[in-house]
Amino acid sequence: MDTETKSFILLVCAIALAHGGVRVMWGAICPIVFGERRWKALSDAKQYEIRLSFNCALNGILAPALVYPALTSTPPLNPNGLYATVFPRHEGSVLGCAASVGYLLYDFLAMLSNYTVSMKANGVVAYNLYLWHHALSVAFWPVAVLHNSFVFFVNWFVASEASSAFLAARGAMLSLGTINTPLGMVVQFGFVLSYFMSRIYVMPNLVKSIYYADWGQVPAWQANIARFTVPLPFMLNIYWGILIVRSMVKVLFGKKKGKGKKAA
Repeated sequence: MDTETKSFILLVCAIALAHGGVRVMWGAICPIVFGERRWKALSDAKQYEIRLSFNCALNGILAPALVYPALTSTPPLNPNGLYATVFPRHEGSVLGCAASVGYLLYDFLAMLSNYTVSMKANGVVAYNLYLWHHALSVAFWPVAVLHNSFVFFVNWFVASEASSAFLAARGAMLSLGTINTPLGMVVQFGFVLSYFMSRIYVMPNLVKSIYYADWGQVPAWQANIARFTVPLPFMLNIYWGILIVRSMVKVLFGKKKGKGKKAA
């Protein structure tokens, strides 16, 4: 194992442990922040969601900030007119990936060790989607970054975690029953805007970049991993995007429908 790989693994493990420490400290002060009486009245699933939110928000700020300098709208073009799959790597790619993978490793282990309450908080479908998302990201994002291949896509996948900060705040406010306040509306708007800007708006360039990628630049095993794993976040983001739109429609038009029935 080379020095760069060892350093990356150590950094990922350090970040995962740091998230564990943050989780313990945040969990300890939650009763103080929200009031002991109010905290005890919350279900285990709601307490779990609130404890989770701080780490999720922290990752949603830190990882995208670190990877931001490495972002480009498309990879550079090779002389053959195809998008490069291997090109000089920015240090932000390594740091952003390590920050995100460290968090995902921590959260993956937290979900497994708190299986019952995590399943209650997320639901069966979301729980399993999160597990697979985390496992595949932890397994394959470092492969791309350490081999300097398809790093462009990992950069944008890490950057898309920006919506997690608002997602975390939204989840905490739902658990506390404060989502329908003016601040809650701001958080909901921020989540929808950040989600579609960081995950949906950028998707055409990502699809174009993988479709016209120069596959010949990388060994066959790396190309096969990319063909399998790069499209998966597209599908997940579209699926979650549809759920968000359905939720927005329900909020915007569901109340109006209810008022109409009452008036009748």
